[in-house]
Amino acid sequence: MNVIFNKIYIFDILTKQAFVTCFEKGLNIVTSSSIDGTDRGKSVLLRSLYHTLGADAHFDKKWKNEDKVYLLEFSVDNKMYFIYRHKKVFKVFNDTVQILFQTSSRTKLSEFLGKIWSFEIFLPNRNTEKLEIAPPAYTYVMNFIDQDHYDGTNFNSFKSLGQYQNFKPDVIYAQFGIYDKNYFERVKSKQNLLERINNSEDSYQKANEMKEKVFKLLGNIVVPKNSQELKRELSIRTKEYKDILNSMNEFRCKLTNLRNEKYELEIALNQIERFKNNKEKEIKSILETDKCPECHSVLKDTTDFRSKRYNSIEDSSYISDSIYEDIEKISKAISRTESSYKEFLNKLESYKKNIGIAQKEIKNYSSYMGLNELYNSLNLELFNESQLQGELKEKLGIIEEDLKKVSAIKADINKKYYEMIDSEVLRFGLNELEESQYKAINRVFCASGSNKPISTVIWYFILNNIKTCFNKKSLKLPMVLDSPKNAEMDYNKEQALIEYILENSSNYTQLIFSSIGFERTKFEGKVKIIELKNNKYQLLDSETFTKYENILENVLSTHVHRDIFSELIKLLRK
Repeated sequence: MNVIFNKIYIFDILTKQAFVTCFEKGLNIVTSSSIDGTDRGKSVLLRSLYHTLGADAHFDKKWKNEDKVYLLEFSVDNKMYFIYRHKKVFKVFNDTVQILFQTSSRTKLSEFLGKIWSFEIFLPNRNTEKLEIAPPAYTYVMNFIDQDHYDGTNFNSFKSLGQYQNFKPDVIYAQFGIYDKNYFERVKSKQNLLERINNSEDSYQKANEMKEKVFKLLGNIVVPKNSQELKRELSIRTKEYKDILNSMNEFRCKLTNLRNEKYELEIALNQIERFKNNKEKEIKSILETDKCPECHSVLKDTTDFRSKRYNSIEDSSYISDSIYEDIEKISKAISRTESSYKEFLNKLESYKKNIGIAQKEIKNYSSYMGLNELYNSLNLELFNESQLQGELKEKLGIIEEDLKKVSAIKADINKKYYEMIDSEVLRFGLNELEESQYKAINRVFCASGSNKPISTVIWYFILNNIKTCFNKKSLKLPMVLDSPKNAEMDYNKEQALIEYILENSSNYTQLIFSSIGFERTKFEGKVKIIELKNNKYQLLDSETFTKYENILENVLSTHVHRDIFSELIKLLRK
C-alpha cells in the first residue's frame, strides 16, 4: 500500500493568507537561498504534512496554529483523498471533494484511515492494559524527523506520544508486520491462562490438604461410593506415585553423576600422589649419587635440579589439596542426595500401601458415610482441577508455539538490524557508538555532536528498509526529513549526509526533505525542487488565499454548523 502526498493547502482564516504547493512521486526537495535562506517556512511546511493527517507537530510559538486550516491531497495506491484539519476537527473527502468522514476523535480518525490504507497499530492502555487502537501519530513516527529532534533512536518528532508506556519496540514491530492485534491478544491470553493455571493449582493444593485431613479422620480407610469413585482415587494416587518415581529417577541420575565425578577426582588425586613420590625419589637419588636422573651424568651442583623438583612437588601439593577439597564437597553432596532419595523411597512405600488399601473392600460403610462423601467430593474437585489444568496447559502450549515463531522472526530482524547499523557505523566513522548500543532494536543510541543527524537518519532509514524486507504488505508512507543537519556539521559531513539521503531516496515511493541552498546538480535523477522565495516568517500570502478561497469555503461548509460557517465566511470576506 503506497501513500503519496500530492498537494498541501495552508490557510490562515484570520489574516486571510494562504500557502499552496505540490509534491511529486519520488524525490522532493524544499529549499531556499544558501545566502539568506533561513526562516522561510521550510520546517512549517514539512511539519504540516503529518500534522494534517492527525499527528501533533512541534510548531514554533510564532506559528499561530490555532488560526490555521490545513488541507492535504494524498493518494493511496492511485486513489485520491483530501484530509482537512482545523484545531482538533478532521474531515476526509474523496477525489470529488465529497465528505466521507468527520470527527474530533483521534481514535475514530485512526479507525477510518486504517480502513483506507489497511493498517492499524494496537497498543495496550497504560492504566487498564486493554488493547486499543493507537492515534494516527504512532503510524507516522518512522516517517518524519523534525529539525529539532535529530536525537538518535527516539521518536520525539511529534508531541503527546507518552500515553503508552515503552511504545517504541511495539510500534516498530507493528510496522514490521509481527505485532498486530492478534499478537497482543495472544500475549494477553497467555497471561490470563497462566493466572488461571496458578489459581487452579492453588485450589488443587487446598483441596488435597483437606482430603488428607479427612483421610486421617477415616483412619486411613476410605469407602468408595462406587467403582467410579474408586477409579478416581486410584487415578489420583497413581499420578502422585508416578511423580515420586520421577523425582527418584532425578536423584538417581544426580547420584550417578556425583559418584562418577568423585571417582575421576580420586583417580587424579592418586596420579598426583604418584607424581609427588617419583619426584621425592629423584631428589633423594640426586642427594645420594650426585647424578642427573635423566642422563645419569655426574653433577657438580645439584641445587638447580633439586629446586625444580621441589617446585613441582609444591605445585602438585597445591593441586592435590584443591582436589581433596572438591572430593569432600562431592561426598557431602552425595550424602545429602542419598538422604533425600531414602525419604522418597519411604514415601513411595507409603503410597503403595495406600493404593492397596484403596483397592480393598471396606467394611463399616455407614460409620464412614459422611466423611466418605466429603472425601469423594474432594476427589471430584481434584479430578476436575486436574482436567482443567490439562486443558489450560494445552491452550497455553498452542499460544506459546505461536509466540516462539514471533520470537524467531524478531531474532532474524535484530540480526539484520545489527548488520545494517554496523555497516553504516563503519562507513561514517561513528566510533563513539559501541556495538552493545545497537545489538537489538529496543536499545538506545545517539552519536555525539555533528554526528547526531547522521546516526538519526541512518536509524530511520534502516528501520524502513527492514520493514520493507520483512513485511511485503507494509504501508509505505512518504519519508519526510526536516533539515537533516545541525550547526556543528561541517561541509564535508553535510555533503556526506545529503549524499546518503539521495542514495536511499529510491527506496521510498516518495521522499521529501528540506535543505538550504540545494543545487539540482547534486542529484542526477528526477527531482522536484520547491524553492521558497518569500520573506522571513511570511510563508503565507494574501494572493494565494484569494486564489484558493473557494476551496476553503467548500471544505468549511461541509457538515459544519450554519452559525459557525457564517462567522467563518464573514471573516474570510472582511
